[in-house]
Amino acid sequence: MTGLLQDVRFALRQLRKSPGFTITAVLMLALAICANSTVFSWIDGTMLHPIPKARNTSELVSVMRGQWSTSPAPPLSYLDYRDLRERNRTFSGMLAYHHDWLTLTGNGTPDRIYVANVSSNFFDVLGVKPELGRFFLPNEEAREGGARFVVLSYSLWKNKFGGDPAIISKPISLARQSGTIIGVAPEGFINAMPGVRHDAWLPLDPLGTDRYRMTHRSASYLNVLGRLKPGVTRQQATDDLENLMRQIVAEYPSDHIGANNITLDPMWRSPFGANVYLAKSLPILLAIAGFVLLLTCVNVATLALVRFVARRREIAIRESLGASRLQLMRQMALEGLIVSSAGGVLALILTSWTAKRFADFIPPNANPIVLNGTVDHNVIGIIVLLSALAVVICGAFPALRSSRVNAAEVLKEETASISGGHHRRLLSGLVVAQIALSLALLVSSALFLRTLRNMSDADPGFKQDHILTASMALGIAGYSDNEADAIEHKILDRVSALPGVQVAALGNWLPLSFNGRNADVYPENYVPKMHESHEVRRADVTAGYFSLMGIPITEGREFTRDDNRSAPPVAIVDQTLANRYWPGENPIGRHVKIWGRMYTVIGIAKNSKHQFVNETPEPMVYRSFFQNPDEPTLMVQTSGDPDSMARVVEEAIHQVDRQLVLFDVRSLRETTRASTIFPVMASTFAGIFAIIALILAATGIYGVISYRTQLRTHEIGIRVALGASRADVLRLVLMQGLRLTGMGLLLGLLLAFGLTRFIAGMLYGISATDPLTVIAVVLLLGVMAMMACYLPAHRAMRVNPVSAIREQ
Repeated sequence: MTGLLQDVRFALRQLRKSPGFTITAVLMLALAICANSTVFSWIDGTMLHPIPKARNTSELVSVMRGQWSTSPAPPLSYLDYRDLRERNRTFSGMLAYHHDWLTLTGNGTPDRIYVANVSSNFFDVLGVKPELGRFFLPNEEAREGGARFVVLSYSLWKNKFGGDPAIISKPISLARQSGTIIGVAPEGFINAMPGVRHDAWLPLDPLGTDRYRMTHRSASYLNVLGRLKPGVTRQQATDDLENLMRQIVAEYPSDHIGANNITLDPMWRSPFGANVYLAKSLPILLAIAGFVLLLTCVNVATLALVRFVARRREIAIRESLGASRLQLMRQMALEGLIVSSAGGVLALILTSWTAKRFADFIPPNANPIVLNGTVDHNVIGIIVLLSALAVVICGAFPALRSSRVNAAEVLKEETASISGGHHRRLLSGLVVAQIALSLALLVSSALFLRTLRNMSDADPGFKQDHILTASMALGIAGYSDNEADAIEHKILDRVSALPGVQVAALGNWLPLSFNGRNADVYPENYVPKMHESHEVRRADVTAGYFSLMGIPITEGREFTRDDNRSAPPVAIVDQTLANRYWPGENPIGRHVKIWGRMYTVIGIAKNSKHQFVNETPEPMVYRSFFQNPDEPTLMVQTSGDPDSMARVVEEAIHQVDRQLVLFDVRSLRETTRASTIFPVMASTFAGIFAIIALILAATGIYGVISYRTQLRTHEIGIRVALGASRADVLRLVLMQGLRLTGMGLLLGLLLAFGLTRFIAGMLYGISATDPLTVIAVVLLLGVMAMMACYLPAHRAMRVNPVSAIREQ
């Protein structure tokens, strides 16, 4: 123990002698470890723990019916869910839920909260226990005329009700209807859908207000999760539900037109919620962060090896005085241990802040999105593991290589010869590895940055400038359909008359935002193919929407105010849907069935983007808003800056109804930022990693070339004395650096072409092997390497030959 403490003190003294190396190494390792632990904390908080507080989420699967997609509509009707729940043999439990906004009324200013209507076994299947009170009983599900029981989220209980311990059995008013609070969910539990927060839970249809959905198999509106029985695989469960679904389709064929195949997904990649997108982007970011850590460790190992080679004579003297190789290795490895441990501690401090920055990538919006990482025992374990890896690469490896000395030979040899042998080859190999890793990272980063630029410059098919949006809560506040219609017409009239307003319209959907909507569309007399999906995008809009958004109607007409409840149902389809069902024909006057109701096609709209700029064209159907009442979003085309009109528009709306809840009052340009969340996140990290990689590559080659040039001072002095010019010395030093750079670039190209194959799916408007990007990165890295080589070469040109020859 005494010897170990002495070695620690000696290592600390050696690190104090080289403050530049120590500080640089600690900071580089801290940043690289922090990059990995931050991304892992996001993975840990979303994919590895998709439902906080739930029991053993690895047994849970999401149930998908129909064509699999990244933004599917709820797949099952209540009756189909109930049959699958009761007749399956592979699940210990199946839950269902449907969520939407409601207004919390009767307690001062109305509050808009996100509420889930759930099956009675919702909490039991998840394995969640109440903080207070109880959860739902089996006889409280789908009971017509039953009492409205409510379970509050922990945050709503704390923030709205002051954490009242006597809250159980107290009344609550939701959308002007009374209910009773029966329980409070535990702290941390937010929902069964990853990344989405619920404020309260109610049983499915407790007051019988939506009996159509509860009694018709064609009304698919429920998301479903199942917990597998012990020993049952996903494939066995899939086969079980597929067999049951075939039986249900055979019994009720008219209610199950289209695709009815079953897909089960683990919660870490469930298509319902945020994980379907995170499962694609976060692992790639973690892999890139791993490259950065490896590059950093190689850089620190190179600098450490240079230091140990410079101390080779000291090491030989210590060996000649009786120190064993193990003792020498331990002394040198302890320096790497101290540096890596300090980097790990600093990374832990940084991660406690960066882990909470995930939500910063999400643009402002009123959606109940909860995405953040946490520093738990898993994240701390990863930091410890990465620090240990850094110890091996940055400490143990250089110590092992540097401890192989022959004391007699080292003490006899001149300093100039120290640069030869295996140390020179090892240092050269490390520099080549740094350049190769840097090139691969820089190419990937450049592709991400160009993807973001391409998305920003892409035409989404609609206008984004000079448009203000404001969402309102009418139906969720308890207004009847007729009351809502009257209020909406008054709002349109009042806002349209405002100075600076050119066009005003209402809709239940905004493109390139989080509020996508879907529906199954069945053309009249169309014969569907086997398992063909009829799910398309859906939007309900008023007159003026298409001119306001700049979406041309290529055939037919736009909606008018006369397309109301008393008029025949009408719809407008986009070109993709028209070409799908009526190729080469005129769809005007044709009929489509949507949710059991027949609509007449009155127009064809030009295609536009719906959820992401880089999506493939998807079919879209527009319905008249006043024939299909829903929660409205006001869209206003302004002659000037839309943000400057926000207060005026809000006041005009409140002149119609002072109690109306408004939210997401902002420009459309700001709203559509939601579609670039993942490219922005990837580009931000890629840009940071690219800068780190460039700095590491430059410092790595500079350090090695500078040190090797210093060791050749004696040789350079002789060359100059024998007539070598400054240009000859410059060429001598530059060539050794450029040879290493050339080998690193060649190896890096091979590595880059392999790495970019994994990110090809995240790119837009650019190939994963784009030659312009590759050439630009090679030139940039080559110039940086040449600059790093030039500095030691410039010093070598100024060597005094007399002084250099005298050096040993």
